[in-house]
Amino acid sequence: MLKLTEEQCTEVNKMEDDDFVRDTAQKLKKKYPVIKEPDDIFLARLRKALDYANTLQLSEKNVRRDFLRLEVFYPEFYQKPEVEKWLKTYNGYSADQRLKDFKHVVINRERRGL
Repeated sequence: MLKLTEEQCTEVNKMEDDDFVRDTAQKLKKKYPVIKEPDDIFLARLRKALDYANTLQLSEKNVRRDFLRLEVFYPEFYQKPEVEKWLKTYNGYSADQRLKDFKHVVINRERRGL
């Protein structure tokens, strides 16, 4: 069995996150052609958002991707105090569920024009 040092594990996780960001960016730009942000800036912004999402310990891949999608359309949404409180305050639900709930609130507000 291969044993990795903590430093090696950290590097592997960083590479996986970089791949995840690149893959997500590619999918988002394909699905939403209005995204015209240069790749280097776009990838850096998504990477910063994913680093924050990792502090929330989101475990579901689709939820992590949704976090990045929210970042695309609402830059730095997670840095707003009320959003950060929502995402970080344990209320009996997992971080994944809290983000799903937040996404639905955003969608409903958009539909109502709020």
